[in-house]
Amino acid sequence: MIFRITFALILPLAACTPSTDNSDSGEDSGEQTLPVESTFTAIDNPHSDRSGFGAFTRYVDMNGLSVYGENGISDEKLIYVANIMAELLDNDENGEWDDTALFDKLLEAEMLMPVFAREGSAAENEFFNNYRGDGVSAVLYNREVDPSQPGHWGSDATIEETMHTINHRGHVSLYPEVFGMEPNSSKLTEAMDVARGGQWISHPSSYPEEAWYHYNDRTCDYECMAIEYIYWAQVANMGILDDQQTCNGINDEWELCSPELVQEVDTKVYEILIDTNQPLPLLAPDGIYAP
Repeated sequence: MIFRITFALILPLAACTPSTDNSDSGEDSGEQTLPVESTFTAIDNPHSDRSGFGAFTRYVDMNGLSVYGENGISDEKLIYVANIMAELLDNDENGEWDDTALFDKLLEAEMLMPVFAREGSAAENEFFNNYRGDGVSAVLYNREVDPSQPGHWGSDATIEETMHTINHRGHVSLYPEVFGMEPNSSKLTEAMDVARGGQWISHPSSYPEEAWYHYNDRTCDYECMAIEYIYWAQVANMGILDDQQTCNGINDEWELCSPELVQEVDTKVYEILIDTNQPLPLLAPDGIYAP
């Protein structure tokens, strides 16, 4: 399951048209040895002989997790994606993974984030026609990566797509009683059924007035809705959505724009967000990983 829904729909109409432009307009001090590598470097793709990876030209290793880019994606953007990945997994940036079991699960799945020049590009076609692994749940396109505006609605989808992948390939399998995506399977789906005003296995003709999560894209099934739901809750709680332009732009899908509203209105999901038994990131990434 590849989650490619939310960001494309909330972009301004003009930005939804695929672009044909491929171009992009630490040393040990002796005091402390950090277990997490904090400086990432883009190199030539060392895995071009792997099935599905031949059209990627550049690669960043994020402590065993991977970021791949095809020709036209700047090294700056690929390193930025790796930094976002690291910030979500070491959210307090103390040089240690917040949840080592989660990181190990992502390593086991060989988590990766592909960054394509555009929709329908050579690398995208080769990847989707040949990749048979379990490490990807979302992808990024060149126009969706903006290191100057981390997570900003309509400008940068890096936090969203990376979070989808971490949640889907890590949390769901590691903590199914909390993050299971099937109906009646977890705390997450219990909370989502309340947020949607009922348990809608298929999309209702209209959502109840009391619902605050009411995504109506019929290509997104119940499990997809659960992954989108935990993403909205996380970024709202981080404060990423807390400005009027963003709030107006997403209110056809999600109404809780501020951390205060999440805590006051969606009490069930807030309990998941702050549960230290399976810690989720609480601080908004800024694209600079500096433990």
